[in-house]
Amino acid sequence: MSKRVKKRLIDALYVVALVAVIFAAWAICAAAVDDSFVLPDVAETFSALGETLALRAFWTGLGGTVLRCVISYAISVALFFALFCLSAAFDGFRRFIDPLISALRTMPTVAVALILALVVGGYVAPVILAVLVIMPILYSSARARVATVPTELNEVCRICGANRRQTLCSVYMPTAAAGLPDALSSAFSYNVKAVIGAEILVQAAGSLGMLMNLAKAYLMTASLIAMTFFAVVLAVASELALRALLNFALAKYRE
Repeated sequence: MSKRVKKRLIDALYVVALVAVIFAAWAICAAAVDDSFVLPDVAETFSALGETLALRAFWTGLGGTVLRCVISYAISVALFFALFCLSAAFDGFRRFIDPLISALRTMPTVAVALILALVVGGYVAPVILAVLVIMPILYSSARARVATVPTELNEVCRICGANRRQTLCSVYMPTAAAGLPDALSSAFSYNVKAVIGAEILVQAAGSLGMLMNLAKAYLMTASLIAMTFFAVVLAVASELALRALLNFALAKYRE
């Protein structure tokens, strides 16, 4: 057995152990509370999950949420690449955009979500909020990696007559690409969290967030936990799949 396979098996065992501890703690807390309206037990929650998955409204809401996640993620990645390339090629643009990125990273997301709901409506607000949250994270991650490039290397490129495009493609892009699998995959799961959180706040129609709001309003605690569990599993599975795909596609930059 290779060291790589052994490491993955050990990591998987740790994950299984963590899940077991979480479910054990859940069962103990549910037994101590002894009130299904406050904290249903594991069996009741999974029963509610089965009932929820059988509802057409759930899949309609899930489809709306997934669509918002895909759209916001695609816009975030496109903006990130555009801003990163411009900031790497033009120092003046970098000096202009960096303060804006810093401001976006510190914005109060709940307040911004409520403002967006008033301005553009509940259906579009989660998409815009997710872009405002995810794009700065991706940009800052790439800029942090590029900051490790020695200034002497930039000077060598200048002396050799390399233009901005050549320096960008041969120095900055490969440096940033090495960290993209982790950054892009983690950003997607965080994007799911941002979208669902915004849907709950603005009560976006035809969304998983709206279904969670209804479950809370009708004191359907088991259904609320079941939908939350489903959302977490979906986000984690998407992150792992995207990370594996990006690691394969960008393997040469990680060597």
